Amino acid sequence: MNRALTYFSPGKLDWRESPEPTLLHPEDAIVRPVASSTCDLDIMIIQGKTPFKGPFEIGHECIGEIIEVGEGVRSFYKGQLVVVSWHLSCGQCHRCRKGLMNTCASYPQGAMFGMSVGGKWGGFFSDLVRVPNADATLFALPASLNPSHVASLSDNIPFGYELTVPHLLNNPGADVLIMGGTGSIGLFAAAYARAAGAGAVDYVDTNKARLEIAEKLGANPIESLPRQRIGKRPGRYPITVDTSASQEGLLCAIRSTEPEGYCSSVGGHFNDIAFPMLDMYAKGLHFYTGRGLGRINFAAATDFITSGKIKPEIIVTEERPFDEAPTVLSDPSMKPVLVRPSILTDVYRPKIEVP
Repeated sequence: MNRALTYFSPGKLDWRESPEPTLLHPEDAIVRPVASSTCDLDIMIIQGKTPFKGPFEIGHECIGEIIEVGEGVRSFYKGQLVVVSWHLSCGQCHRCRKGLMNTCASYPQGAMFGMSVGGKWGGFFSDLVRVPNADATLFALPASLNPSHVASLSDNIPFGYELTVPHLLNNPGADVLIMGGTGSIGLFAAAYARAAGAGAVDYVDTNKARLEIAEKLGANPIESLPRQRIGKRPGRYPITVDTSASQEGLLCAIRSTEPEGYCSSVGGHFNDIAFPMLDMYAKGLHFYTGRGLGRINFAAATDFITSGKIKPEIIVTEERPFDEAPTVLSDPSMKPVLVRPSILTDVYRPKIEVP
């Protein structure tokens, strides 16, 4: 029997029997999630803050063990620990070749694990999942990393990298504003901004637990509701990041961005929002919103962790046995990680020398 954690309605999740996945194409792999976590979107779904209706298999962040590979898989092998990208990507189409694997032309728009978008792809709180196009979708986990610390390499961790590091490479030492409010992505963004040499990293939120984590990451915690703008002068931040999932937070980030600055929003906005277009036009604001590039940033994001510049375990709020997923996720903390017992053995958790 293949168990799949299924979301039914807000606060109601349970195991449901699902057909055991098999190799359908030579490029497929079968993966057993061994450390799975929630994306900020999952938390919003479980709390009833999205328009998405159950039932569907939930979860799109995990480290997995490869159980079986098709004869066409060239880069991975049975028994290997891997990061599984949350996007469905072929790796060969014109969009994937340009590094836009989040919008692969071979799959329906928005196709992803953990939701029934463009098909039923399975979720990462399952016993087994079929991963199409394994060579394009998987990423080998470095042996030095604890899987339970980096389950979010599937999505939230590289998203935090993407929202900050490329902009800081073009603006060394720039100040960064992050509007928190939904979960972990803003905290990962704060960690990467700090590690990449930002000047001030100001993290705005009303949640005391997230503010405390932000301070541990080296950011300046600012306990506040979104205001007209943040800063003593209008538009003082070259780089702003909205993870608030609120209209007020998004508009505050936009108004706090300096002329020709970069403002990014990770989503969580399910209704239309009126933008201050004249202000944006007058100062030449660069605005991005989207699901993140994902797989193309895995290596660079991981390098920050293996070098010790980023410690993602600071953001993990609890580590619980995989079998407890229905109970833990019915009222989840910000960043729970559900771990199979086997991950606690030396086979799955290599000993790391601690100075």
